[in-house]
Amino acid sequence: MRRLAIQAGLALALGLLLGVAYLNARKNLHALGIPTSFAFLRDVAGFSINQSLISFSPLSTYGRALLVGLLNTLLVSVLAGIFATLIGFVAGFAHLSRNFALSRLVAAYVGVVRNLPLLLQLLFCYVAVLAPLPGPADSHHFAGFVLNDRGLYAPALSFVHGWPAIDWSSFDPALNRFNVVGGWRLSPEACALVLALSVYTGAYIAEIVRAGVESVARGQSEAAAALGLSPAQARRLVIRPQAMRVILPPLISQYLAMTKNSSLAAFVGFADLMQVSGTILNQTGAALQVMALVMALYLALSLVTLALTRLYERRLRWGGRT
Repeated sequence: MRRLAIQAGLALALGLLLGVAYLNARKNLHALGIPTSFAFLRDVAGFSINQSLISFSPLSTYGRALLVGLLNTLLVSVLAGIFATLIGFVAGFAHLSRNFALSRLVAAYVGVVRNLPLLLQLLFCYVAVLAPLPGPADSHHFAGFVLNDRGLYAPALSFVHGWPAIDWSSFDPALNRFNVVGGWRLSPEACALVLALSVYTGAYIAEIVRAGVESVARGQSEAAAALGLSPAQARRLVIRPQAMRVILPPLISQYLAMTKNSSLAAFVGFADLMQVSGTILNQTGAALQVMALVMALYLALSLVTLALTRLYERRLRWGGRT
């Protein structure tokens, strides 16, 4: 009872402190003529957004603009997460290769990328890699995709008899020499952000994978060989499942960090949650409400990511006893 009373007292004191801070901030904001309600979310935004997964125009509301920014953050986080995972696992296993040249090359990649600021790499991807891309008339074509200085165009999804299907003939640069017609577009700013996040986070994942594989006792490989398993089968059936127990916890932390690192999108002009919220804050002056919404949304993204990965871990029963 004493422990419960102490915890209840601390919770009450924290609640009172937050309440006093809220009332004090509200009083000061009223004195300065700064709005304290969330009614501004229904006002007309009056600005455009260069990348949107849903319909948006300058006549849309601030609330819809925040939704667009949130969806854009989710888009680059998911794409970068997929590519970073592929890069990290391939590089991690390659670092353990007996091929000296391949192993040293991966070690150089990991060492260089991890010791350079992410912002510098993001600006490099945007200026040095994407800026020299050709115009629509001279677009690069590969595997049904089109790449030019206006972005990456992918075949759009269409529904045939209720089933989703990829329309590979949805666009053709020859139809319009000034732009690509049809398809789904990923802006150059989003491409630069996904590329930088993938390469940067992939280097950290590669080290996590290497450490996880090396944590498995050498006797496991010897036992697998004694049972007649090939080296590939031993890695897939024996080494990798045990290594994932060590890999998964820090891997979750990298995914969370990558989602928060996506806020650097403002430096290349991509309309993610942080960039859109900054524009709304400058136009409305509702600093307290906007920052509270942004913090709540980033916290929700982190909690959802953590919950999904924990669910995946629990489903596979890694790290637990049966």
